Amino acid sequence: MSFLFRFLTHYEASLITVRFFLATLLPLFAWQPDTRAFDPYVMSAFWYYLSTSLVLIALFQRSEWRWKVWNLFMMLDVAVISALLWLQSGVASDLYFYYFLSMTMSAYLFKFGRSVLTVLSIDALYGAILFLAPGAAELRDVVLRLSVFTLTSLAFPLLSLMENLRQNESSRLLQEKEQLISEMEQINRQVAEYAFDLHTLAVTDQLTGLHNHTYLHSRIIIEVEKSKQTGKDLSLMLLDIDNFKRVNDTYGHLIGDEVLMAISKRLSDLLRGTYHVPCRAGGEELAILMPDTDLDEAYELADYLRREIAKVAVPLQNQDHLRVSVSVGVASFPSQCGNHQQLIDCADQAMYIAKSTGKNRTCRYNAALTEDHCG
Repeated sequence: MSFLFRFLTHYEASLITVRFFLATLLPLFAWQPDTRAFDPYVMSAFWYYLSTSLVLIALFQRSEWRWKVWNLFMMLDVAVISALLWLQSGVASDLYFYYFLSMTMSAYLFKFGRSVLTVLSIDALYGAILFLAPGAAELRDVVLRLSVFTLTSLAFPLLSLMENLRQNESSRLLQEKEQLISEMEQINRQVAEYAFDLHTLAVTDQLTGLHNHTYLHSRIIIEVEKSKQTGKDLSLMLLDIDNFKRVNDTYGHLIGDEVLMAISKRLSDLLRGTYHVPCRAGGEELAILMPDTDLDEAYELADYLRREIAKVAVPLQNQDHLRVSVSVGVASFPSQCGNHQQLIDCADQAMYIAKSTGKNRTCRYNAALTEDHCG
């Protein structure tokens, strides 16, 4: 029932329904009891209305050009009904109310002004048929029929006006809806951008631009679980800037910050295009998380990065340059540890060996905590 209600409250569907219903009534007008036969002209009109109604059903809500077909059928309807009225001697025919179908179509198809013009044209055409059609008809009957017909037809321009107002209101509501949707989409984009910015701020170290300590610890848990599932090694590299406290005490904290930024930038440049994740673990300590990398590969990369960092030169005010070194420790999961915290501890112990045995060295973790695995 709800579908039928929605269908019939749609003006195009309503017009098709009424047109189809009126087509089915034509055989009743075509039947002639005295001859016990159908009037061939009325039956021709029946087949015309039936076929054109089926065409309109086929075109229902298909494309915008269907309204041109509606306009054509409306004019043909007027011509068909006028011919039938003429053949049935005007006043003697009761088929004049089929004109009202054409008026209803014009009320929905046209704006108010054109609808009025269409109604007046049909009124004039019907009046001409009543006065000029063959057959005897009293003037009183002609005038009465034409007066009632004209008064009734005045309702259709009002229908057109109401439909125009409804369409304008629907158009306004649709525009407001589209504007609200557009505004909501814009707000959603802004919220998504703000959320992304907040997330970026939350996981980014503001000085170096690297991921921060919080991100490192959450990411290492994820990567350890992925390593368990894929069976591939996960390695961790910890780097500690040698004599960093002396740099701050001698040159000031601004130069210390410059050192951290220069080393971080160099690491980011060298690791760009890889799956390795550089982070600031805290203070002068940096970390690089290396998925799908075994201990030997991690050690080679760590020693290469240590040598590259030694080439970094930080300019000083006296036009001189400051160079620093780093001590590096490397450990791997699952070959050397059983969980993410142990991986951090093992890499930290390897870094401690590198610092305690001369600094500017690269050491891989070994259970004996000896410098045999350092370079």
